[in-house]
Amino acid sequence: MTEESIRSKVSELIQKECLHAEDIPTGDLAANLDSVQRLTLVVAIEDHFEICFDPEDEEQVETLNDVVRLIHGKLASQ
Repeated sequence: MTEESIRSKVSELIQKECLHAEDIPTGDLAANLDSVQRLTLVVAIEDHFEICFDPEDEEQVETLNDVVRLIHGKLASQ
């Protein structure tokens, strides 16, 4: 799976699960989503890509690009 296809799906999940009708946030995702939205998004990503995030993964993630790279890495290691 390419990073572009991952980015597209994650963007779709953000819009669907977090009710972000406007453009996908380009900066710090945590600053643009409340705690319930973040948890909902994490669960949706884990379910869709059939991966599991580790507690320390949160330290690596701030932007959408970080999320895409993390997912890409997890998928590559499966």
